[in-house]
Amino acid sequence: MSKKPVLMLTHVSARDSGQIAVILGALGYSVETRRVNKGDPLPEDIENYAGFASFGGPQSANDDHVDYIRAEIDWMGRVLAADKPLLGLCLGGQLIARVLGARVAPHSEGLYEFGYFPIMPLGESEDLKMAAPLQVFHRHGEAFELPVGAQHLATRETYPNQAFRYGAAGFALQFHPEVNDAVLNSWLNCQPPPVDLGYPGAQSAAEQFSAHATNQEAMHRWLHNFLLHWLSLGL
Repeated sequence: MSKKPVLMLTHVSARDSGQIAVILGALGYSVETRRVNKGDPLPEDIENYAGFASFGGPQSANDDHVDYIRAEIDWMGRVLAADKPLLGLCLGGQLIARVLGARVAPHSEGLYEFGYFPIMPLGESEDLKMAAPLQVFHRHGEAFELPVGAQHLATRETYPNQAFRYGAAGFALQFHPEVNDAVLNSWLNCQPPPVDLGYPGAQSAAEQFSAHATNQEAMHRWLHNFLLHWLSLGL
């Protein structure tokens, strides 16, 4: 029997899915992309998919005045209620938090994370598939608080809520494990350079490229194992 496709919901460009699309393809899943910021509709029939991944973007999860942000929050509630695999990354994770009634806000001291920083797995759960601290890519100035009833899965000093699980198959990550060479080049090799390189706490472009060369293999190896686990929860 052929596998159902996995739906990628992007908020900037079709390349947002990065290494997640690469890994899913290698695992035999077809990938469908809908660019919600370009007006692509959210699917009515969620049973046609093996899972859903919502990616990052410059928008805020608090942008209730933006039609597609408000619509995605409402739609995510349906997916969580149906116990379908739902993965949110950065903005996507913040949208899941808002669905569950949790606050999304900037750091109290205005700190920003842009580059590679370590996160620490928490507790006895094996859901995150991370046995030790791992260097992962971040790009955010806001973060989610932990929703009531969620399981806290990972932390770090600056932004303590780095990952949580909710229900049967809902996961929110504050970081960007999908970043590969193509995604990083699109983010950093642009003119003018991204303004958030100058924000407090951000690494320079040179530091990011160096850290990416060192850490992407381990990050993507972790991502492969995590995606296998995540999609298995929907079987």
